Amino acid sequence: MAYAFLAVGCCLIGWAVRNLSWGLLIRVSRHQQEVRLKSLVTLARKPLPFQSFLAVVEDNLQRLEKSDWLEKYLRYLSRQLQRMGLEGLKPVHILGYQVLAALFGTLLFGLLAGSFCLGFLAFLAGASLPLLWLRDRALRREQRILRELPNALEVISLCSEAGLSLEQALDQYLKNAKKGPLLEELAGILEQTRSGASRKNALETVSRRLNLTDFSLFSTSLIQAEKFGTGIAKTLRQLSLTLRDKQTQRAEKAVQEMPVKLLLPLVLFILPVTFLVIFGPVVLQFLQP
Repeated sequence: MAYAFLAVGCCLIGWAVRNLSWGLLIRVSRHQQEVRLKSLVTLARKPLPFQSFLAVVEDNLQRLEKSDWLEKYLRYLSRQLQRMGLEGLKPVHILGYQVLAALFGTLLFGLLAGSFCLGFLAFLAGASLPLLWLRDRALRREQRILRELPNALEVISLCSEAGLSLEQALDQYLKNAKKGPLLEELAGILEQTRSGASRKNALETVSRRLNLTDFSLFSTSLIQAEKFGTGIAKTLRQLSLTLRDKQTQRAEKAVQEMPVKLLLPLVLFILPVTFLVIFGPVVLQFLQP
C-alpha cells in the first residue's frame, strides 16, 4: 500500500512539474516575441544616417524654386524607390546622399591629391554611387519577384482548385511562403481588398508600381477572368507554365550574352597580364647591354 501511495505521489509531482515547466516555456516564448516586436519597432523608427544633413538639404529644396529638370529627376528617384519597395526613404534623401558622397569624394581625392581632374572624377563617382545602389537593389528585387512568381501562381491555382476564393488562396500562400518581395506585394493586394478596394484596383495599383511584364500578365489575367467568368485556377495554371517558359528563355539569353560580357574584362585585364608574362622576359633580354 505504501508503494502505491508513493507511486501516485510521484505521478502527481511529475504532472505538476510538467504543467509548471510548460507554462513557464509559454511565458518565456511570449516574452521573447514581445521583445522581438519591440526591437523591430525601434529599428523601424531608427533615424537615417546623417539625418540632420538630409534635413538641411530638404529645407533648401523646399525654399528653392524647383525647375523642370529637378522635378523630373525627383520623379525618377521616386520611381526607383517604388521599385525597391522602400517606404521610409524619400527622393530628397537620395539626393542628399548624392551631395554628401560627392563632397566627401572631392575632399578626399581632390584636396589631398591636389589634382583638379581627380577631384572632378571623385565628384562624379560620389554622385553616382547612390544611383548605382538604387538600381542594383531594384534589379535584385525584381529578379526575385520574377523567380518566385510561377511557384506562387501554382500554389494559388491549387488552392483555387480546392474550392477557395482568390483572397483565401492568397491568404493561404502568405501563411506558408517564405519572406520576400513577392510576399510583400501579394500581402499589399490582400490588404487593399480587405480594406474595401476592388480586386481590379488593387491589382492595377501594384502592377503599375512594379511595372513588370510578368506581374502585369498576372494582374491582367485575373481581371479578365473575373470579367468574363472563366476559371481562375485554370488561368493561373496556364499562366504559370507560360512564365516558366519565359524564365527558360531569359536564362538561355543570359548564357548567350555571357561571352560578350566577358570580352571587355578579358581584353582590359587578362590579356595585358598574359602578354606581359610571355613577352616581358624577351624584352628585358633585348634591353640588356
